[in-house]
Amino acid sequence: MSVITYTALREFEPTISVAADDISVSGTDDSFNAPAGLLGFLDTEWILVSGFANAVNNGWFQLDGNSTATKISQDTTTSLVTEAAGPDVMIQGYKRGINQQYSIEAGLQMADRSVKVARNSRQAIGGGAPEVLLYRREVFIDVRTTSIEEPYMPQWREFLASVEGGETFTFDRYGSLVTPVEPLLVTLVSDSYTEAREFMFRYRISFKVRLV
Repeated sequence: MSVITYTALREFEPTISVAADDISVSGTDDSFNAPAGLLGFLDTEWILVSGFANAVNNGWFQLDGNSTATKISQDTTTSLVTEAAGPDVMIQGYKRGINQQYSIEAGLQMADRSVKVARNSRQAIGGGAPEVLLYRREVFIDVRTTSIEEPYMPQWREFLASVEGGETFTFDRYGSLVTPVEPLLVTLVSDSYTEAREFMFRYRISFKVRLV
């Protein structure tokens, strides 16, 4: 087993969405409300709200309990401003939220360590030991997962998109969520990655990381 811990930044896994002009904001209990149509947003998941006139009513919010047909409660802020319905408002649900830390446990088929050294050496005419100038030493791990079922692929895509800009993440190729063994701070080296399809709904992912 292995563990990857990352900060979610891109390609968030979506759930349900609502777009309507009858959604209002209550500053009394910091909630979003409508006559109907808000059912299906789940506790601890996140919503991205846009379209309200007051800027504080737009943005990312984490749910505080499952939504009802008429109310979405959140606990990210206590500063929502009461706003009547009227503008076209979009509420998009996501499994996870921006700038939040998440972990993935996975089996590995391959986790090969390699070292790349950049150096320059000069040999004296008379022989003897060469003079070596060491510029840098880089350690890499080539990773290939075991079979991943399709329902888990959206989080893997979210993870890879969230670190493709050079963001650091933690990779423990021997540990688990309960028992860490060798958590390493790494960056994604691969400019691209592959999703090798195995069976009808199973994949293996290959990528390469560099130790920081």
